[in-house]
Formats: sequence, C-alpha cells, structure tokens
Amino acid sequence: MDFKLGYGTLGLIALLLTAGLIWYQIENAPLEVPAVIEFTPPPVLDPYPELAGVKINVNTATEEELERLPGIGPVKARAIRTFIASHGRLTSVNQLLEVDGIGKETLDEIRRYITLE
Repeated sequence: MDFKLGYGTLGLIALLLTAGLIWYQIENAPLEVPAVIEFTPPPVLDPYPELAGVKINVNTATEEELERLPGIGPVKARAIRTFIASHGRLTSVNQLLEVDGIGKETLDEIRRYITLE
C-alpha cells in the first residue's frame, strides 16, 4: 500500500502542531508579569581618568590649576580666587557653595579632586 500525504493534510498537521505549541506556551506562562522592569545602569568607574589621584589645594591653587577641575573654567576659577582673597582660607569644602557660579552639582563633581590642606 502506497501512503501519500496531500497538501491539505500537511497543512492540517502544521495547524494542529502550531495550536498545540501556542496552547502549551499559554498554559506554562508565568502567572504574573512584573509591572515595572528596572534596569540598573552600569557603574561609571571614573568619568575623569586624567584626574585619577589628583588633589588640588583650593586655598593655594592658581587659576590655571583650578581650571583643571571638571566644570571649572576661567570665570569660576577667578571667582574662587577672588572669594578666597576676600574671605580668607577655606576651612570647609562646602564654603565653595558661597562662590558665584558654584552650585551643589559642581561641588559634588569636584569634591573628590580637591583638598584644603
């Protein structure tokens, strides 16, 4: 006996297999889908590798040395030098917040690269 499958029979078998796979996936799907998927950003190792190990003494640094700090250009460097000249040596890094143009974000960015001694 010679057994041959026609296109209609093959289509029906494919349809049944596909339906079975879909049913299997639905039956075995997780019951709950998380409302929010959180991704943690990769850690930033050092955004300024050229300043690794550098500590600049704000009280004695020149304007050119201060300009090496991230976010400090000629205007802010001059403002820091003027502030120190008129108010005396800094005793706390947070005193830099009193300098025109230095905000919390800028201070947080340069804090690891400055010293007062």
